Amino acid sequence: MPFWLYGVERGVLLKPIGSESDAVANAITALLFDNRSFPLFALLFAAGLAQITAREAARGASWPEARRLLVRRNLWLLAIGAAHGVLLFFGDIITTYAIIGLGLILLIRASDRVIIVVGWIGAAALVLMSAADGVGRLVDDLIAAIPADGPAGRDLPEFSLIPGTAGAESYPLAVLFNVLTWLPNALSTPIIGLGFLGPMCLGIIAVRRGWLDRPEEHRALLTRAVAIGIPISLVGALPVVLAILGVYPLPPLLEPLATMLHGASGLVGAAAGLALIALVAGGSTRPAGDRPPLVLRWLAALGRRSLTGYLLQSVVFMVVFSAWAAGLGGEVGVAVASLIALTTWVATLVLAIVLDAADRPGPAEWLLRRLVYGRPLR
Repeated sequence: MPFWLYGVERGVLLKPIGSESDAVANAITALLFDNRSFPLFALLFAAGLAQITAREAARGASWPEARRLLVRRNLWLLAIGAAHGVLLFFGDIITTYAIIGLGLILLIRASDRVIIVVGWIGAAALVLMSAADGVGRLVDDLIAAIPADGPAGRDLPEFSLIPGTAGAESYPLAVLFNVLTWLPNALSTPIIGLGFLGPMCLGIIAVRRGWLDRPEEHRALLTRAVAIGIPISLVGALPVVLAILGVYPLPPLLEPLATMLHGASGLVGAAAGLALIALVAGGSTRPAGDRPPLVLRWLAALGRRSLTGYLLQSVVFMVVFSAWAAGLGGEVGVAVASLIALTTWVATLVLAIVLDAADRPGPAEWLLRRLVYGRPLR
């Protein structure tokens, strides 16, 4: 959502700078979600691939058949991600998951030892790449130190790390900005996507060990993961959070170190989040016939329609924030924009609940199922 705001000054983690309420909203996001949500999603994405592989093996499908299914699924996800990244939001994450997912097929049947080694390599890459979140101000300071008029007497161009999609004056221009941003991101995924391998490998191990399907057998391990991982996640985010709140002005030279700590602790927080989900929502821990609590059933309804929810958020944000549409991206701060984002999420939740009551899939899930399996999802 912050990338839909334009014409604003940006600080730590490229957060838009604004009022005190904006700083609080930024701090909450940095503490609980930034660098924590995407590794958790990557972890669950890989767990889904592992579950599909196990399901195909259980029904007697050969590995070449299962592999073709996984390749076809990821290629169609790549196509959906490309459409999303070009037409709606340059920061599309489906493309990244699909490309890394294609590579993950090579690992899906590897030994635990290989998965663990690759996972640690990916985790190290993620920590190192997290430093990139903290180089923005350092680059800005270096450029600001260069005289405006160079030796050749020409002015230096204004530098910005943020694409101008939301501030585009027309939809065709916004699409052009999206292409110029999404395409390089997609092409660089095999390199920058190495950081996703850490949580993805953990997702494969989680399925193999039964942490998600049989949490009652691993309650002690999962409980320790929550008890240790969540505090590490919160403490590791504190330097960035304090800088956002203005409690401690983070020097530009130290900002990359702070964002590295933020990324490393976020990976631990993602693992703790997985453990917490398994403990709270693990179906096999309940007596037979005992339905999950209503709130969990609501969340599960949206989880089964997560692709639809994700795409709908981008549609709403584009219409509400873009300069060529409602234009709120140039008028509101992070706090108000966050309330709009939360309201949008609640709307997708309500839609998912209604569809679940009617036993209907989300439109995006229906389409993906039709494309991958050749038959609709019911």
